[in-house]
Amino acid sequence: ISWDFEGKRLVVVGDGMQSPESAKVIMWDTGVKCGDLGAHARKKGSSCAFRPCRPMRIATGGAEDASVFFHKGPPFQRIVGDGVVSEKCHERGAVHSLRYNKDGSMLASVGTDGSVCFYEGKGMGLITRMEKVHKSSIFSCAWNRGGTRLLTCGADGYVRLLDGKAGTVVNEWDVATLQSGEKREKVPMGAMLLGCTFVKGDVPVAVGYNGQISLLPAAAKGVDEPWIFTGHQAPISAMTFGSTGTNTLYTADTDGVVVEWDGATGASRGRVSNVDEEDPDITGKVHAGATVTSLAFCAANDGGNGTLYSAGWDDFVRITHGRSCDGKLKMGAQPNAMTCGANLVVVMTVEGLVLIRDEQAVSELIPLPYEATAACLSKDDSTLFVSGNDCNIYIYNVASSSAGNPLEESHVIKGGHLKPVQSLSLSPDGTKLAAADIRDVCIYDTTDYSNIVSKGRWCFHTQRIGCLAWSPDGSVIASGGNDDNIFLWCPAKKTKRVHYRFAHRGGVTGLSFVGSNAAEGGGDWMLVSAGADGCVNWWNVEEDAKTKFGF
Repeated sequence: ISWDFEGKRLVVVGDGMQSPESAKVIMWDTGVKCGDLGAHARKKGSSCAFRPCRPMRIATGGAEDASVFFHKGPPFQRIVGDGVVSEKCHERGAVHSLRYNKDGSMLASVGTDGSVCFYEGKGMGLITRMEKVHKSSIFSCAWNRGGTRLLTCGADGYVRLLDGKAGTVVNEWDVATLQSGEKREKVPMGAMLLGCTFVKGDVPVAVGYNGQISLLPAAAKGVDEPWIFTGHQAPISAMTFGSTGTNTLYTADTDGVVVEWDGATGASRGRVSNVDEEDPDITGKVHAGATVTSLAFCAANDGGNGTLYSAGWDDFVRITHGRSCDGKLKMGAQPNAMTCGANLVVVMTVEGLVLIRDEQAVSELIPLPYEATAACLSKDDSTLFVSGNDCNIYIYNVASSSAGNPLEESHVIKGGHLKPVQSLSLSPDGTKLAAADIRDVCIYDTTDYSNIVSKGRWCFHTQRIGCLAWSPDGSVIASGGNDDNIFLWCPAKKTKRVHYRFAHRGGVTGLSFVGSNAAEGGGDWMLVSAGADGCVNWWNVEEDAKTKFGF
């Protein structure tokens, strides 16, 4: 897709198997065609470019015919047989990218054959052709601001900087080696580079198949060493904070990738990697591509540095220190959630519960007479709350000994919900229990399990409420659901609420107040959310909460 320099016309290319065309140029506001563009072989186009000045030109690249078609207009029509235009400059395959430089004096094309072709911008005659610039397919190219140098990247894991006029390679960066830490005979799939561009100051940037963004060194522009930025390409499915006062946040997604973030700046610190398992494609999938259903951080382990537990649909709970995953525990059934206290981790599976302490399972799979839907453990590891598909909430006393079944049922909350509870959260002082289903958020007093907020009061979510989070002082609770909404509630002001619409496209999957995790304080009213859109958002809710609830 490409805009013209006036912002009025749009050219698009793609698979035209359902129509007689592989490319169209239209007016953006009316959709009216501005001419007829040439159809590539099998009606498949792969790239296009609009000349950024008059006289207007459009270039389109084929996905299978190794051709570049040129058009003039408006109205636009293909230029054929003028003796100047060079359409067959690539040897085979697809023309993956077409780019005009800033003043429209030159056009560059790159493709499957690893060559780069430079054309005169107006007449579209071939200026020069550089063969085997990359050992394999070139997927993308981009001009610098001056329009004299071209950046290319491809499946060989290299980024190269070319001089457009001289037709020479000025610089190159081995991004595949940079990401993998060693030179490999075969380029890892994750290090294959799919896109490149220049950012402010003509600093080259490339993005790989694994989703990692490489900011490459350009000493003249003030970047002396490469930086790797990472994140998520898939929906985020779990989130948790690290040790107190470290500004550390962990998130995991449905591809099995776990990322560590700096909670103060929002910058990614890197991906968690398996120490004992090879990652030949350097995709960073800790759980072998399976969805990570839950994260839990136990600060009491590892001499105070803390241990991260991640549960995934590969039926393992994996153990991570820092960003190194160096242990795993096999579960007897698929784990769907986790909760932790001071030193105990409870794993909720489809067939029951498993207790973990000091990185070892201290119980067999404990079967339950109902299907568990959510779990929450008190800070002192003494009380466990489990909700079932029967709409009840079960409370258990947890024995400190490693008995066969260390759980003793002490109470059952019945009739509190019309639908199964999907999330549970205990207030910081342990006096209130929050429970949410697909519609209602309810609050219970943990001394006698009476209702503080009953069903039908906080009932403004329209889909599953997957996460709850208390503010550090316990005065406010936040809820996030699959309806893309976040609500703030106050038990002292039951009739009032704060509503954040469209927080995450596809639903909210993680929610927590920063609180004591902030290294320099000020986190009591900072709310962090994660969602199915692959994003992590920071919200300062102090003004909204104090205005609405009158603090």
